[in-house]
Amino acid sequence: MTEDRSGGVRAKRPGLGSAVNLVLVALAFALLGLVLWQNRDKIHVVFAHPLDLRLLVLGVLIFQCSLLITYVRWYLLVRVIEPRFTVRSTMLLGFIGYVFNLVIPGAVGGDFIKAAYLVRMHIKKTQAIASMVIDRILGLLGLFVLAALAGAVAWSGVDSAEVRKLIVSAWIATGLAFLVLVLIFTQALTRLFPGLGGSGHGRLAGIMTELKAMSTTYRRRLDVVFLGLVLSVLGHTLNVIAFYLMSKMLFPTTMTTTLAQHFLMVPLTLFTMVVPLPFGALGLSEEVGDQVGKLVGHPGGALAMLGFRVLMYACGLISACVYLANLREVRSLTAEAHHLEEDLEEGALDDAEAIPGSPAL
Repeated sequence: MTEDRSGGVRAKRPGLGSAVNLVLVALAFALLGLVLWQNRDKIHVVFAHPLDLRLLVLGVLIFQCSLLITYVRWYLLVRVIEPRFTVRSTMLLGFIGYVFNLVIPGAVGGDFIKAAYLVRMHIKKTQAIASMVIDRILGLLGLFVLAALAGAVAWSGVDSAEVRKLIVSAWIATGLAFLVLVLIFTQALTRLFPGLGGSGHGRLAGIMTELKAMSTTYRRRLDVVFLGLVLSVLGHTLNVIAFYLMSKMLFPTTMTTTLAQHFLMVPLTLFTMVVPLPFGALGLSEEVGDQVGKLVGHPGGALAMLGFRVLMYACGLISACVYLANLREVRSLTAEAHHLEEDLEEGALDDAEAIPGSPAL
């Protein structure tokens, strides 16, 4: 048991949390091992010929550009609530958050690190987390929109019934995502179901408080939300191109899947990375990539996804350098981010005091 900052008592179960993290890490590596075993023959064929490392370098550069676009997207969203927020802080926090989200299993999420920094700037906790929520929503919606647009362009030339089902699935997912966004911005859920209004404490109350704060903050700036969606689609477009380059590098002679077909398979593959498994849903995304890739005739979707992970971790090394250069400040933010995460879990954001301190990054 530990005392919180308002004088109350919070129950802490670090042993259970560590056990869950270990189980998730073991599951991720088990899934990865299964993928590697199922694709052992393809792996042997891939490494039987020299790889064109120029494609790898180009892929790293393109993926890094995609990351920078996501940082700019968040910057625009934060500027709605805090005009003093700087590009320099955006980039530093983006790099540091990427390390937490990708490399450090079981740690506090990179989103909470960034939100803790905003609270240090005396931004309300609900608004700080709201900027992270809308950023995540736009990131996922951009994936669906990209797949839906690619499907619309490719529809007339698609003969396979399975591929057409894939396209229709992307359209349905996009429509549902927009519907959810409309319900959030109009606060229709809380009007239709007053019991979901977020009063009291608990996880549901915390979620509803955040959705209400997000809609209140951003529905008057739909121009920024739309620009964020455009940047999301642009960033994911670069991801598809980077994925395609990895496919070309690994299967230079057998890869007949076109770039247009990659725009159908890659967004649905990358969507699985939202599953809360360590290291970006390691193993699961590879298996899904293999199955989705078969629908468009890809010679090895799982291996291409592994190649894409190489790009992710190469850029992770760049982010790790920024992380280490600001280690003292990161440790302070990590402790504060844990408190912020607990406040959200308990639905106590409105009751909690502001985090003391001043920005230093």
